[in-house]
Amino acid sequence: MRPSSWAFACLLAVSSAEAQTLSGQWCGWAEQTGPGDTRTQWSANLLLDGATGHMEYPSLECGGTLTFEGVDGKVHLYRERIAYGRDRCLDNGLIGVEPVGTSMRWQWTGSGAKATALLHAPCPRPPPNAGTPRPRTAEVADAN
Repeated sequence: MRPSSWAFACLLAVSSAEAQTLSGQWCGWAEQTGPGDTRTQWSANLLLDGATGHMEYPSLECGGTLTFEGVDGKVHLYRERIAYGRDRCLDNGLIGVEPVGTSMRWQWTGSGAKATALLHAPCPRPPPNAGTPRPRTAEVADAN
């Protein structure tokens, strides 16, 4: 193996090892600028498990998978692939995350847009009956 190839292989091994240290879940609100003059805000949930992860955007009803790409200083870089809600979210963005205490500084770039957030842990848990339809009572049924 040539010296430059060996150095690159070592760098990849260190980068993969560093990615393994990022595991957890963080949530919050992101602000996006672009494409063009567009400016929006939406919810973002980040789940990392080393070299892989998931992004969910509950208020946009879309999300996808993350694959570790490398480290730039203290920033861990992941490639995002939207798996559902492709008509509501931009695909193939590059996500950079940097731990800040118990929070995570998060940035997404791609398709002429940039989004930033400070995501926090722990994420709020939904109430135990969230999403479960409640039975109608006799009073409510009579009112309809």
